[in-house]
Amino acid sequence: MNKNTLYLTLKLAALAAVVSEFISANTFDGLKTVGVLAFCCLFLADFLINRLCRVKQVRPICALVSAAACVICGAETYFPLLAMLIFQLTDLLEVKGYFYGIYAAAAALSALIFSPAQNALVTAAILTAAGIFARTAVERVEYFRELSENQRKTIAAQTERINKLQAYSRAVRENTALEERSRFSTRIHDKLGHGISGSIILLEGAKLNIRKNPEQSEKTLETAIENLRGSVDEIRAALREERPKRSSASAAELKEMLERFAVDYRIKTDFSVEGDKEKIPPPVWNCIKENLTETLTNVVKHSNAGEFALKIHVYDKMIRAEFSDNGANYGGFSKGMGLDGIEDRTSVAGGKCLFQCGVSGFKTINIFGVDNDQSTDSGR
Repeated sequence: MNKNTLYLTLKLAALAAVVSEFISANTFDGLKTVGVLAFCCLFLADFLINRLCRVKQVRPICALVSAAACVICGAETYFPLLAMLIFQLTDLLEVKGYFYGIYAAAAALSALIFSPAQNALVTAAILTAAGIFARTAVERVEYFRELSENQRKTIAAQTERINKLQAYSRAVRENTALEERSRFSTRIHDKLGHGISGSIILLEGAKLNIRKNPEQSEKTLETAIENLRGSVDEIRAALREERPKRSSASAAELKEMLERFAVDYRIKTDFSVEGDKEKIPPPVWNCIKENLTETLTNVVKHSNAGEFALKIHVYDKMIRAEFSDNGANYGGFSKGMGLDGIEDRTSVAGGKCLFQCGVSGFKTINIFGVDNDQSTDSGR
């Protein structure tokens, strides 16, 4: 229901009360019948104008005409209807906080001027109370409807912005990958292409000359072999330089997982690594990644959190990975398959797992030992 429907209902109810008074007093005649029908036509015209016409200045016309007709026909008899018309006109003034004061003053002044009967006053008071209650409810509904529409537009705009940012991010990654491939292929061609091509020429020459001049062919073969050895060494050096460090790639993968989670679930995330991350062996990186996946799933299902953080501390003899959220208190939590899986993975990777819950949220802590003598790159 909107205000147009509300005022139509109130005016028809007031008119019905007036008609009931006419019938009970045996004063209902043909002239009053025509008057009642005229009022009904005016109210319906008012309703249609308010629904179809967008010009605010036109809206009070029918209400003013109806109020004037009430006064002409006898305001003391039509007082409940006059009260509802004053109610509508006061609202059309858009006085906001002064609405009730203005309406009360106008209704009281009308009652003093026209001196309606007691029944008419009681009917007007009842309709006024119902109108105030209904008007307040309609305004609240309209407020929340407008708020919901604004939020819907905001969410749609943010979603569109996120989609654009994700598309831009994908385009940047694709362009970066293409540029890296182009640069690497150029480097291979410039540094290795000429050396390998020269070695092929030397081998072909040695093949043709091997029967006529074996000694010269042998020297040519040795030169080609040296050139090929040098080319292989350059290939290894290039691959070693181009290959990202395992620790950097693993940290970047964890950061990307958290960023994607933040976008999908509107939960703020934080990621940090303190210490020498080169000391973290591959099995520990894999364990942290799998435990992060399980922990994020638990956050969505159980915590109702607004923030999540993964902090990795690398000490001289220990690696500590802490998964924490600020969700609701897990008081008296029991381990399910998810937490059991985290414990099992951590144990297989040579670590220990701890769980902490409190008013500040839930924490999962993984602790691993550090083997300082372990080599992170075998050189093969």
